[in-house]
Amino acid sequence: MTTPDYHPGQAGLALPASLEQFDCQVTDTFFPMDCETARDYAGEFRGILDSRQLGQLGFAAVKSTPLDVYRRRRHIGQVSDSTYLVKVQVEGQSLVMQRGREALLQPGDFTVCLSSEPYELHFACDYSQVVLAVPSSLMEDCVHQPERHLGMRMESSEGANGLFSQFVISIARKLDTIDGVLAQRLEANVIDLLATTLGYTQETQRRDLHSNGVKIEYLHRIKQFIRKHLEDERLAPEWIAAAHNISTRYLHMLFENESVSVSRYIQNMRLHVSRLALSDPSFAHFTVCEIAYRSGFKDSSHFSRVFKSEFGEAPARFRKLSLDGRAADT
Repeated sequence: MTTPDYHPGQAGLALPASLEQFDCQVTDTFFPMDCETARDYAGEFRGILDSRQLGQLGFAAVKSTPLDVYRRRRHIGQVSDSTYLVKVQVEGQSLVMQRGREALLQPGDFTVCLSSEPYELHFACDYSQVVLAVPSSLMEDCVHQPERHLGMRMESSEGANGLFSQFVISIARKLDTIDGVLAQRLEANVIDLLATTLGYTQETQRRDLHSNGVKIEYLHRIKQFIRKHLEDERLAPEWIAAAHNISTRYLHMLFENESVSVSRYIQNMRLHVSRLALSDPSFAHFTVCEIAYRSGFKDSSHFSRVFKSEFGEAPARFRKLSLDGRAADT
């Protein structure tokens, strides 16, 4: 994906999407919602949307003339999986409304929306945004109670907000040049920076002092650490505990209320990463064994056995079915 060569307000530049086409593109890229020309705008609609997947994350560059967007209750039942959308303002301004909150975004600001609840977007003038789509399971694993941030303005001048916005925008502009291996690493960096940014805003810090227990904070920190070090052969309960200055016993206690043990959580994350790589054409030049190794598995037989147990197919067959299916869709 390249950021479209379109500057809001530039005269005489026709964009390739009518309002109807743009509405369909938005639905196909994200989920159902209604796009309407802004009430006070009498000109011709122009809009463009480019997107690409970066591991589990979706990136989209969106630009258009004045627009109103509505995610209504009737849309929500049409999609089962919920997604967090991190909306980074690049040009112009926008008003984002969710949960009775209003975030007026200026360039460099961002906010968070959740697809399983209604929200509104209002763009009174030509604008440009980069939208980061994060599956709710991933967001909730890395950020404690992310729904607390819905509809709140993350001002670029506060904390690490501006740094996060710049990082996301720079990635969006270069997605066409990013291969699968780099994409996997950038995915972890984006999530880590987002978790850091949301975790250390002033407002979040004040709430955390009252609402977050030490155990919850440790657990989220440890899960981020695991995701960051999946390729490291040292990744095991003893090393994780030592890295966080806690005992192995305390580490296991932290996972008591989770649905899996520490070791099982590590294996699940490694399986998930390997599954994404096996179904990604940009990893086609890697063998199954190489992908297993890059995902943290050091024994190919063990990898094949647990992969088939988890997903119902051997890795090689899963890869063939996934890539053949992608080829048939193009």
